Amino acid sequence: MKRILLLAAFISAMTLQASALNGDVNGDGEVTVSDINAVIEVILGSSSNSAADVNGDGEITVGDVNFIINIIIYGSDDDELTPKEIELDFSALDEPSELIPDDEDAPDYGDYVENTTWSTTVRITFDGETATVTGNPSSVIVNIDGAHLTFTSAAKRVRYIVTGSTANGSLKFYSDKKFQVQLDGVDITNPNGAAINNQCGKSLYLVLNEGTENTLRDGETYTMEGDEDQKGAVFSEGQILVSGKGRLNIYSTGKHCLASDDYVMVRPGSQLYLNSTSGHGIKGKDYVHIKGGVINMEIASNGSKGINCDSLVYITGGRTTIINSGTYREETDSLGNIVTTSAAGVKSDYNMTMTGGTLNIKCTGNDAKGINVAQPLLFTGGELNVVCTGKKDMVTPKGVKCDSDCTIQGGSFYSCATEGKALDVEGTLTVADGYTTLNDEDERVFFISY
Repeated sequence: MKRILLLAAFISAMTLQASALNGDVNGDGEVTVSDINAVIEVILGSSSNSAADVNGDGEITVGDVNFIINIIIYGSDDDELTPKEIELDFSALDEPSELIPDDEDAPDYGDYVENTTWSTTVRITFDGETATVTGNPSSVIVNIDGAHLTFTSAAKRVRYIVTGSTANGSLKFYSDKKFQVQLDGVDITNPNGAAINNQCGKSLYLVLNEGTENTLRDGETYTMEGDEDQKGAVFSEGQILVSGKGRLNIYSTGKHCLASDDYVMVRPGSQLYLNSTSGHGIKGKDYVHIKGGVINMEIASNGSKGINCDSLVYITGGRTTIINSGTYREETDSLGNIVTTSAAGVKSDYNMTMTGGTLNIKCTGNDAKGINVAQPLLFTGGELNVVCTGKKDMVTPKGVKCDSDCTIQGGSFYSCATEGKALDVEGTLTVADGYTTLNDEDERVFFISY
């Protein structure tokens, strides 16, 4: 407290008069040392004044004192704060060779398309309002309705190779076994639902053929069939395992871009561009694992996230860039209560772990959070850059919010919330020794590197 009083004395002769008057806690029409004293009185408990939360982080602390000092000295509350530039980045990424497990007992052996011998190949060619199918055996039944194809398969090790374009088509699968969909320069729009819809709980290997560009789009409204789920432009009841060195663009206007009721894994070499005006970029239930690749997302739906998982999020490689312009969304629950959901770059309902790669997040909407983790956050390597520029409307913007413990042990960790709080950890924040840089600027910037 002595330090605060000394700072107050140092700037006692300085005054800022401005039309906005952010920081005018005592309401006298100017921002002066009196406003600092007013905040200190609230901190000491000798008065109560909600206007003392001048930095909008939901708390009245020394950070609010520093906030007012910056206003008085520099003429505004953010002149000194210039966050990192974060933009979509489609440039090539030099990734290390991928280690593919060859032990059949390895827990992730089945996640790799290379570990299956694909004995049956079915070729699908879209041509406007029609589609042709060749190579399908008797164990694979196909129903063709214009360019909408439904496959019912009892066969093992089936590979579907898809090419051509349609503005009114789709692929739907019922399968007793895991299968591969190889995109070989295809453009599919389904005005009434998912472009690719896997209705079995088995793995969907989504392979992007090298050198190809593929585009999938859903419609603004979905035509549902019975109790079947259809949660995105690409949806699977089972795992979605993305690989290959091609590019996939997914545009969602009705629901999510890429959604699985199991887990999602993206491997090195893949290139994804996900654009959603209706939901999340990637939605997983069991976990989402970004092992590599170049992923760019633009999210413009209120309350939506770039990556959203009901359980675990792993970032171990690649370069993922998420630009989210959404703000909060209000919903009414079953009891009639209004529930507010903030937009975010990454939202994990359980743990999040980052050990490598690069994760860039920029959120521009009010109340948004860069990363929102319900359970422990472990950061041991890689490069994390989070920038939130939105203001507080319903809730305080946060760069990184962790409702449990947060451990930082390596790499580069940068978080900035220009109108809120850079790092909010409800549990214990543990920072390992050995860092070369540690910067905590008025709680709006937290930067540490090793």
